[in-house]
Amino acid sequence: MSTDLKPWLRVGTVTPHPLNDTLPYEFHLMAPPGVMLMTAGLEIADYTLEAVEAQLPVLERRIDSLMRRGAQRISLSGVPLAMALGRDRTRSVLGALAAKCKVPADHDLEAIIAGAKHLGLHRMGIATRWKQPMNDGLSGYLREAGIEVVGVANSGRSMEENASLDDETGIRLAMDLGGELLGRTEVEGVIMPGGRWITIGAIRDLEEKFSKPVITNHSASLWAALRDAGYGKPVTGWGRLLSTLGA
Repeated sequence: MSTDLKPWLRVGTVTPHPLNDTLPYEFHLMAPPGVMLMTAGLEIADYTLEAVEAQLPVLERRIDSLMRRGAQRISLSGVPLAMALGRDRTRSVLGALAAKCKVPADHDLEAIIAGAKHLGLHRMGIATRWKQPMNDGLSGYLREAGIEVVGVANSGRSMEENASLDDETGIRLAMDLGGELLGRTEVEGVIMPGGRWITIGAIRDLEEKFSKPVITNHSASLWAALRDAGYGKPVTGWGRLLSTLGA
């Protein structure tokens, strides 16, 4: 019986939406062999605290399902979810999950913050598809973590508009918004949040062009999972952050 296909790391991820396509696509392009992504979805109706709180009972059930299937890590996805709860409450939720499940618990946005600090970045640009109030909320969350947002580039879309964004437009948008920021001397790197657009090509191409890091939900979440699991080899081809593994 062949055992080389058995996963050595199962990352259980709860996303804001019932349908997940971009996340597993990008995750498994970047992840080394033997890492399995397990997903369970919520049904967040809007980028508001009320919408997030309404799904917290569902979150507990989804996490229970992932743990029954052998998740070795719990990752909460969706930057707007953390922004709605606030940093203190988000970190409290993660601490409670880790204590209950006896596995590491993380959130995309906390992984982004940890990744930026790991790379020594403190003055960042944010490239998003969101409207300005969302960008202001993200800037405030990052400020609490000691990261100054020195530039914003956005396309001002609603949740419904982001859900219907086609792949080609999303890929082009990531390149355009990221490039707009990385050309500024005051920007040390770019954070590109949001899990429903294809940003993996922007990581590779923009870093090559501007020699500055690009950090996304999926690259940061994978980096944090591999780091915590003790993975000792650089993951190359998908950005500076993942290439530092094992260093």
